[in-house]
Amino acid sequence: MTARRLTALAAMIAALAPGALGAQTGIRARTAVFFESYTFNDGLAFSKVQEFTVPVGVTVPLGRIADFTLSSGWVNVRLTSALPNQLDDQSISGLLDTETRLAVNVIPGRLVMFANGTLPTGVQRVEQEELAVLGALSSDLIGFAAANLGTGGNVGGGFAGAIPLGRWALGVGATYRNWLPYEALASTTDKLRPGADFRLRGGLEGPLGRRTYVRVAGIWTHRQKDHFGGDVMNGVGNRIIGYASLNQGLGAGTLTLYGFDVFRGTPFREETALGAPILPRGNLIATGARYEFRLGRSVTVGPRVEFRLSAQARDITQSKLLLSGESLRFGTDIRFTASRSFAVVLQGGGMSGFVKRADTKVGFRGFRLALHGELTP
Repeated sequence: MTARRLTALAAMIAALAPGALGAQTGIRARTAVFFESYTFNDGLAFSKVQEFTVPVGVTVPLGRIADFTLSSGWVNVRLTSALPNQLDDQSISGLLDTETRLAVNVIPGRLVMFANGTLPTGVQRVEQEELAVLGALSSDLIGFAAANLGTGGNVGGGFAGAIPLGRWALGVGATYRNWLPYEALASTTDKLRPGADFRLRGGLEGPLGRRTYVRVAGIWTHRQKDHFGGDVMNGVGNRIIGYASLNQGLGAGTLTLYGFDVFRGTPFREETALGAPILPRGNLIATGARYEFRLGRSVTVGPRVEFRLSAQARDITQSKLLLSGESLRFGTDIRFTASRSFAVVLQGGGMSGFVKRADTKVGFRGFRLALHGELTP
């Protein structure tokens, strides 16, 4: 097993630590521009949600021993009300939280220890009416580019490593985050303190043939209960996440098939002081495909499609999961490699689906456009 494969697997297991492994020779910078717009049929408090996001990030190598990563961005969200007599149109703009990470190569290509922190530069305090915006962005069926506009920040750390198993490799990792309190509502001085969370990761990858490669990974996460003012709030609790992918050389390109499952195990759903319901016991399943091929020496094209299905329990008394929505996303990525150190990626695609409110299906449709820039000297 090569050091490159070990590095790739450990980076996958450290999903929240991109670029943590491997010696670097220069500063790496990346930025993107996302615009997405989704229209909803009658049945919700809003009829359209638009988000414009500009994330930025930079990784600075500190010799061959460590590197430092800094990322942030800017976002604008617009929500069009479907109930003008009850809810006005909403718009929120501002910086996103700033994430920092220091990764130390304890055993190069094999083991990385890292410390991370989030600075609360994003949108923290919102008006009661603006909670509708936050609720819309949290949809796991759509998956907005920026699903969270701001928090009180957090501190944490963990490790990611890889163990060679012949031509295969085993990846392991663990992280811990402690969230800091902040005033979430402009109408009160009570502070929200999200519960600390702990994550364990494991994964296995390797070849099944000359042009076939397999990856599987699992994550278990536990989040403690949230606090708002002097009250303890029921939280997400335990989650189990599974992921699998198959890369198969096919003709002049590579076909990737993948799937993941996110299961939430805590069956709580009730109105909170923040006005939004706690996530109930639920399950999100997704499967997708991508075919990537080259056009000449500098252009790579990747058409893709992904289907998501969400199920949730209706209340605390039920353990049965009922269908709560579906979505189908499709599109194409086009990558232009301008030089060995600079590349641009164009993304475009559409989405359609529905969410269920009580026993009514509310359809939605929309699109996402994106432009990425990558500088990797």
